[in-house]
Amino acid sequence: MRANRTLEKCILLLLASVWALVCLFPIWVLFSGTFSLDSSNLTRTFFPNSLSNGILKCREALVTIDIATATIHTFMYTGITVVGILLISSLAAYEFTFYEFPMKKVLFGLLMVSMMLPQVLYIIPLYRMVFSMKLADTFAGISMPMMVSALSVFIMMQFLEDLPASFIESARIDGAGHFQIYRRIVLPLMRNGILTTVVLMFMKIWGQYLWPALVTGQKIKPISVTVANLLNPNFWVDPRVKIAAMLIAMIPPLLIYLIFQRYVIEGITMSGVKG
Repeated sequence: MRANRTLEKCILLLLASVWALVCLFPIWVLFSGTFSLDSSNLTRTFFPNSLSNGILKCREALVTIDIATATIHTFMYTGITVVGILLISSLAAYEFTFYEFPMKKVLFGLLMVSMMLPQVLYIIPLYRMVFSMKLADTFAGISMPMMVSALSVFIMMQFLEDLPASFIESARIDGAGHFQIYRRIVLPLMRNGILTTVVLMFMKIWGQYLWPALVTGQKIKPISVTVANLLNPNFWVDPRVKIAAMLIAMIPPLLIYLIFQRYVIEGITMSGVKG
């Protein structure tokens, strides 16, 4: 029995290691391609050999492709969207967990079903709505449609299910209003859920391409759209500069995840166990 468990652990460790290598390989290719001297063939250099050349290419990407502006714009609308998601999702999780109202189960079911719908099904109505409101090529036009997240509501609800309803009732008896209960009791208990939501939504929104590409023009330059435009054959740039731009675009979400990965794992684990 013990030998079988050891073999099972070894197999799982091997599979996890292989999967980690598969995930890390593209990142390593970008890194080694940026910090190397050979620009004739991007597949020849597997190990970086020139730190100065990599820094030069990153600087050139920030200036030539204007990755710096695209990064600032992406940080701005990502931050706006994440704040909106936190506000809406935390309030929705609070209401669905502790309050009874007509058609509660139906509304929650529709909310969960929305997670299964691909974005392309409803992107045209959103597109027409944003343009009719004259919000195209604005931060509000990008952010508002992405502020409703069923996944965020679901994650936050998992952190509230352990809170006894008697706490809420006691607060009401003591004269606390809905907002006081939400601010002083509910939000502190959802701290880990909030951090999990911030990380997951930041990575999701940072990498969004289809919606930002539809509603942005010359004023706002999302980094995903800027990097995708590098594939245009009419826009020639040194391949090393392109790789440096891709590497720069990948750094912020990677750092966010590495810093807060403990909360992400905890949030996903709680959602999986209780859900």
